[in-house]
Amino acid sequence: MKLLFAIQKLDKKLGGAERFTTNLVKSMLKRGHDITVACYSWDRKYEELGIRFIRLPKPGFLKDPWEEYSKSLKEAIEKLEEKPDIVCGLTQTYPQDVHRFAGGIYAYWLPKKYPGTWFFQKYMPRNRRILEFEKKIYDPGNLGYAVAISEMDKALLKKYYAFPEERIVTIYNGIDQEEFHARGRAEAREKLTKANGLDPGKRLVLFSANNYKRKGLPEAVEALLQTKDPSRFALVVIGKPDKALRSSLRRKIGDRFQNVWLARVDAPAEYYRGADLMLFPTHYDSFANVTAEAMLCGLPLITTKDAGGSEMVTQGVNGFVVEDSAKTKEMAEALDLLLDEEKLNSFSLNAPNTAKGLTLETCAQKFEALFQKILEERKSRA
Repeated sequence: MKLLFAIQKLDKKLGGAERFTTNLVKSMLKRGHDITVACYSWDRKYEELGIRFIRLPKPGFLKDPWEEYSKSLKEAIEKLEEKPDIVCGLTQTYPQDVHRFAGGIYAYWLPKKYPGTWFFQKYMPRNRRILEFEKKIYDPGNLGYAVAISEMDKALLKKYYAFPEERIVTIYNGIDQEEFHARGRAEAREKLTKANGLDPGKRLVLFSANNYKRKGLPEAVEALLQTKDPSRFALVVIGKPDKALRSSLRRKIGDRFQNVWLARVDAPAEYYRGADLMLFPTHYDSFANVTAEAMLCGLPLITTKDAGGSEMVTQGVNGFVVEDSAKTKEMAEALDLLLDEEKLNSFSLNAPNTAKGLTLETCAQKFEALFQKILEERKSRA
């Protein structure tokens, strides 16, 4: 098949969507498909893999970035001598044969983002533009199939846009399990504590995200402060830094517990293996790769029902799920329970079990089967 993937940038260091796309494209290349990626920029090393790239022009300062991307993509496809069999969008664009909506449903996120003023916020120019664009993406005339990355988001798409259920497919993210695994945890823990001056006797709590607020870092700090003895914990934060929020949270923490802020890291798996558990009280997340990656590395997960990754958690077996990010006291109670060494070890052993099925191969197979289904449906209509 001739497959065209649409994403704004292709560099797996940038975040979960880019890392997912890199893995999917590599898997499709191995399966013998012809791959084109349309984007603004890419890591040059990917050209060595045999990927064909189309460079789209970046939108002007006053232009709507999603409308401009969609327009540029459509024009680029029209110029191709050989048209792709499938156009698969991995960013906000239309029209497309397949759209993987990993960024969630904005119509659901808006009232959560602005709980006190959301009624007025939906009429603000930027929010109105996003909501109008989202309607275009999920107009059945613009989209063949929608790929949800959690059952949570599948339900939200049906609720907010009444997109036909038979055209929504849930495909969980594939994780590179050669990179993310639970082997060598003791060595990784020793390395993490020594390199960052952490007391090895503390319970090491990991938070990993490039968006501190949306992923619930303030609530994570509050939960730690509400534990019976915060000094028994140490917080390790990795991800793109929000300097203002970081300063504010560090002042709030004071000397109550140890905390280390590491920005983006090149080998996150080593940090996962070095920690004891992951605390991820997100306000809303379709399915953050970090949750599955951490569990594969043996970390119990404490998260919220607004995380697609919570679907991997068996309550009280490999983690805890609270109703929402405001339930900091419940998170504190879960943290206190995991101070027990025997309980922590049991949770750690169970953590990888539900994530082991999220392989790159399985994910690629499901996307390939969906692409093939679309081609067969076209033939039957011809």
